[in-house]
Amino acid sequence: MGVWKNSGYNMMIFLAGLSSISRDYHEAARLDGSNAWNRFRHITLPLLSPVMFFVLVVTTIGAFQVFEQTFVMTNGGPGISTLTFSYYIWQMAFRFFNLGGASALGYIFFVLVLTITGLQFLLRRRWVFRP
Repeated sequence: MGVWKNSGYNMMIFLAGLSSISRDYHEAARLDGSNAWNRFRHITLPLLSPVMFFVLVVTTIGAFQVFEQTFVMTNGGPGISTLTFSYYIWQMAFRFFNLGGASALGYIFFVLVLTITGLQFLLRRRWVFRP
């Protein structure tokens, strides 16, 4: 369900990134005798890497925030096999009425997502191309 929910948004972002790549690069490479695979590997992918990084970060944050799929489809069951962190925070607050514990878990969740996003930004320097 998550793939179907997010694939349209991600494809729109990729299409915007592809349309922002100038055709001059491909034309110059074609005149130099480059084939389609080399043009894709050496021109399109490096110029699309900032878009891929954005989609990676947004998708990772969205994957941590999965709530509605669990709430609507399984209620965290059977047992706790589909229990997500955000659904557990909701259960703590609104099912068990432990608002303090849910608030503490919310802060822990925030720090966890912030840390993982920070790591992605640190590793960005290795593979995101800057013209």
